[in-house]
Amino acid sequence: MKTINRKRRNQKGLSGAVTALILVIASVAIAIVVVGFVFGIFGAVTSTPSVTAAGTGSISEIGNTGQYTLTVVLDSTGSATVVSVSVDGYTTSVSTALSSGNNLISITLPTGFTPTPGQTYTIDLGLNDGQSVAVAAVYTTT
Repeated sequence: MKTINRKRRNQKGLSGAVTALILVIASVAIAIVVVGFVFGIFGAVTSTPSVTAAGTGSISEIGNTGQYTLTVVLDSTGSATVVSVSVDGYTTSVSTALSSGNNLISITLPTGFTPTPGQTYTIDLGLNDGQSVAVAAVYTTT
């Protein structure tokens, strides 16, 4: 039996305490990653940004030309591009880049659209990822 005990003493390996410490560290690291994703610390896994209107926009006439512009603040969680504008059956293509955070944008509305002073309009802004953002905007004359 003394030979067997000597063999075990000569074998190299991790002690029980070191193994337990490694398991505790790995468990804590996994828990931190899970909590980070659950509470949004690491951000969304998807690359599609979320874009929303921050309040009501305003519509104003460009000079006395019969062309109108929408001014609105859009809040974006990432980079996106507004590629179309639709209002009252009129649509036009645009290209307005959005960055992460608040973006104050002015977009020329489609030709043919003639707003009524004081009225609120719902304007759909199409994004490059296929989503759209509905923006409420009021036309006021100066």
